[in-house]
Amino acid sequence: MKQLFFSLATALLLTGCGQKSSQPDQVQTKEKAQPESVYKELNTQQVGNVKVTWIQDVATQQSPDIFPDAPESLIDSLALQMGIPSSISTFLVKTDSATILFDTGLGGKNSQLPYLLDSIGVKPTDIRYLYLTHLHGDHIGGMMNGDERVFPHAEVYVAQQEYEGWMQMANDKKAQVVKIMNAYKKQLHLFAFGDTLPGNVVAIDAVGHTPGHTVYQAGKLLIVGDILHGIALQLEHPDICPTYDMDKTKATESRKRILNYASENNLMMAGMHFPAPGFMKLH
Repeated sequence: MKQLFFSLATALLLTGCGQKSSQPDQVQTKEKAQPESVYKELNTQQVGNVKVTWIQDVATQQSPDIFPDAPESLIDSLALQMGIPSSISTFLVKTDSATILFDTGLGGKNSQLPYLLDSIGVKPTDIRYLYLTHLHGDHIGGMMNGDERVFPHAEVYVAQQEYEGWMQMANDKKAQVVKIMNAYKKQLHLFAFGDTLPGNVVAIDAVGHTPGHTVYQAGKLLIVGDILHGIALQLEHPDICPTYDMDKTKATESRKRILNYASENNLMMAGMHFPAPGFMKLH
């Protein structure tokens, strides 16, 4: 397979060469339940016939320690000693036929997802489709508020390979997954890679990070999940894996394949751990 390595200098981080979209990408709001210092971010892009909004659930940095195979000299040369810019994010996508939320973030008291959805006029009860890239807690935690479903009307889609992979894990590892999947069991749909889901969204094999890690394509938009945890490091060095990748060999293969696919087809990538502005286009 052709190997393609990218420089950050070649990454187009916003459509329009850095021009902001008509939707403000930074929204400062105040709610009585949140401290005034909370900073929230949104960024809406029109990608072909798809409207997509990046929702930063939690702003964060990845510690270089999660990349044990990265030489200290490389971390130093990239000035990443203090951390790699990142986020925990979700994406709200509107196609011609469906409105879809991709992942739900970490959940819990620090989650900004409910407030940011409200700020763009979307209530949790409005979500009809919920597509999951994988079943790590920072992607499904926002599905529950205690023992209550946050998205009671949502049809939930997850790769069969992902679901079955987690069900085979030890009880202590899968406890959260089992609780959440059971809560949504009447709305749960399992699919195979290559299937076309409602909204004309295609599910793409991206296994390695987890047993059935999934990338989704809607037109020229590619929701890439956790293909990249730290773009400042991994974009130029796709062989470097975070400790979160369950199968490093498969994760590396998927990362290179998806990056090549996005570049060759001029696709806009949306990543759950991309820092602001949440999108990246390679050329």
